Amino acid sequence: MAPEPGASPDAMTSKFEEAIQKIGDSIEEAVKGFNDLVGDIKKWAWALGAPVMLWIKNKMDDVREGLEKLIEKVKWVVEHAGGIPSLIITSFKWLSMVQTPTSLIAGQIGNKDLMLSYWEGQAATVYAERSTAQQAAASDMATKADFISTWLFTIAKGNVEYAVKAAENISMLAGELTQAAVDAGGVLTILEAVNTLAGAVGSLVENALNMLFDIANQVVDALQKMRDVNASMGNKAAMTGPGGTWPQAVNV
Repeated sequence: MAPEPGASPDAMTSKFEEAIQKIGDSIEEAVKGFNDLVGDIKKWAWALGAPVMLWIKNKMDDVREGLEKLIEKVKWVVEHAGGIPSLIITSFKWLSMVQTPTSLIAGQIGNKDLMLSYWEGQAATVYAERSTAQQAAASDMATKADFISTWLFTIAKGNVEYAVKAAENISMLAGELTQAAVDAGGVLTILEAVNTLAGAVGSLVENALNMLFDIANQVVDALQKMRDVNASMGNKAAMTGPGGTWPQAVNV
């Protein structure tokens, strides 16, 4: 997919950076919520008894495991966040600085000047042949630039989607933990709060990991197309100059 109409590098970069900030804030909130809940449980341990505490421990172990799994996944995007804005900008630059100018050149080469239309003779024939080759070369460069831009944009967009979804998921998990800590304010509500939390976290983490796995696979698939990128850039069939260089209109 090439950058969508109306998309801009600034908007995508801002969206990505906001997601990264939200991930960091939500991780802190989730850890605090978990620790607050553990604190409430310890406070009322004397009144709960050993069998109940064992049940609570098992439930909280499940919650901790789910929290750690999700944090591990969302931290991945935070740790690899540095290069994504550059990737976004580069994708758009391949369009603005290469694809657009070369496509314009291809169109200009194809439009003969009024004076040239009266040009005849061997020189005119040779020039026409060379200009046709130049037009093909410019069109080929425009196509290659669009291909590279699309490839980079696919990877960048996948990373942005991963960050946004990761932020949403860890934020929801943080909300569940915070609410559980609030609900477990007394000995009579701890069991219900822990049970509700364990069920919510199990479902949330499973759905979140599946979603993030799918997006990560899309990014990996795009990265694995490096061979296609190399093949596209290495194909110089449209470059008819010596050694596959730009076809010159006049040989010096």
